[in-house]
Amino acid sequence: MDMKEFMSQYFKVLTKKFKEIVPPDQMKKSLLAATGAMIHNSRPGKTNQEVFMETFVPLVNRPAAELTPLFDYFYTHEYKELRSYTTPDPVAGKVVGKLAGHGYRLVLATNPVFPYKAIMERMRWAGVDSFPWELVTAYEDSHYCKPNPCYYDEILRKIGLPGHRVLMVGNDTTMDLIASSLGIKTFLVTDYLIDKGDSTWQPDFKGRLHELLNYLNID
Repeated sequence: MDMKEFMSQYFKVLTKKFKEIVPPDQMKKSLLAATGAMIHNSRPGKTNQEVFMETFVPLVNRPAAELTPLFDYFYTHEYKELRSYTTPDPVAGKVVGKLAGHGYRLVLATNPVFPYKAIMERMRWAGVDSFPWELVTAYEDSHYCKPNPCYYDEILRKIGLPGHRVLMVGNDTTMDLIASSLGIKTFLVTDYLIDKGDSTWQPDFKGRLHELLNYLNID
């Protein structure tokens, strides 16, 4: 997806949903502020969802009991409209299917700034929702965000593996390669590379997504 275009449309659809109770400009600014609070949070006792709502509710001056049903409805129904701003890559399903078929334990380690419903919807768009994912990180039960190394440490603790037994596959040099700090090997996907030039980490391997199978010696 073109992330800039996707997020532009996301804000447009979401602010429209809330316009009767929160002006669109205020809604967007509050969403960005609450998302920023999640990203910078380092309190282990707070889920990302709790941090988001603690920040968002005072900014829009509406009770959580009024806001939560609107968010739930949006992500269950209207979020689906955004699919038209994405283009599925069939290679993704092929690669994940091969990994599952060879017994690899699978974790969908996307930045958990969205609820589980939204992440599952995007997985459906990508054609990878039906595979046996052991863990899908979402804001309901994650306590950190990328690029905080604690995000990856929490995953390791949940799946019960040391860093050297894990491979992080991602396309963002900042958000994904920081996993190296925990001894996790990294494969940088260059198909849709995001490189802001601020990462000090180098990948253990990089290439097109389909080349991951060659790296792992999978036919």
